[in-house]
Amino acid sequence: FSEEGTTEKTVTVTYPKGCGSTLTCTYQKDEGEVVEVTAETVEVPFTKDGNIVGTVSDGTNTVSSTYTVQLERTISIGTVKGGSITVDKESALLSESVNITTSPNASFTYQGATLVCEDGSTKTITGTTFNMSECNSDLTVYPTWKRNDRTIMWVGQVAANPTFSQALVDVGGTFTNYGNSADSSGYRYYLVLSNKTGTISRLQVATTSTIDVTDYRVLWMNAWCTDNTRTTMILGIATNRSTWVHGVASKVTKYPMNSYDSRSDIQLNIESYSGNYYIAIQRLYTASSTYNSCNVDVVGLTGTTYSYTNRGI
Repeated sequence: FSEEGTTEKTVTVTYPKGCGSTLTCTYQKDEGEVVEVTAETVEVPFTKDGNIVGTVSDGTNTVSSTYTVQLERTISIGTVKGGSITVDKESALLSESVNITTSPNASFTYQGATLVCEDGSTKTITGTTFNMSECNSDLTVYPTWKRNDRTIMWVGQVAANPTFSQALVDVGGTFTNYGNSADSSGYRYYLVLSNKTGTISRLQVATTSTIDVTDYRVLWMNAWCTDNTRTTMILGIATNRSTWVHGVASKVTKYPMNSYDSRSDIQLNIESYSGNYYIAIQRLYTASSTYNSCNVDVVGLTGTTYSYTNRGI
């Protein structure tokens, strides 16, 4: 027996001389009809895995041989936002492994892939190698990409951070301290939003320029306030720096904030937004008999993950 082809194959069966005269020669494909052969060779096509049995008889003695045929399955590549991949084979046997080479776009990271089998079932892989036995069929590989998280302002800077600046101060309030202030060690920097004793005000700071929020899932900040009963902190996105954060359709409000030594993460789902926005922080303050402040030391964006089920295209 010999074979040619990959995803479809032709098996050539070679017999001894005498078929049709001194010998009776036959083949049987996949337990189907027994076909008599009078030539020294015969070609048998296969469009799926199978077996072929060749038989030769001189009337007294009979010899049979069985040959197993396995076709290669084709490998296709699906498109998912965040980058592209290539594979080292266009088709492969079920026993073979396939290697993936990744080419992420800027700011994206490869997270694995989804194998979509011919029958519609899926298999998830986390690395860059898979075995064809994962799908007993042709398959398509869809990569998974994640937009890298972004930190807008964070702890540990050694110089003032110009990312945020004053945006709006309510007429009834006083903006007494904004900026990057160092703690006693001189190494921690954070935003300080504070009011004078007895005032009622709304105070907003915002990024000095817009940020593209496309491909980000969550906007979040880490904040704490010295007064945990009279302060509301709002995190949001704004189309311009002269609009209150709560004027935006989406916002997150947490109140009261915890004491100074207990920070809280405030999160805002922004998956439905795309394009450029200002990141804004607003403090709503009710008059108190004591001076207090709210501090923010981290503001960040969590990237969206694009996969077979969320292709982003």
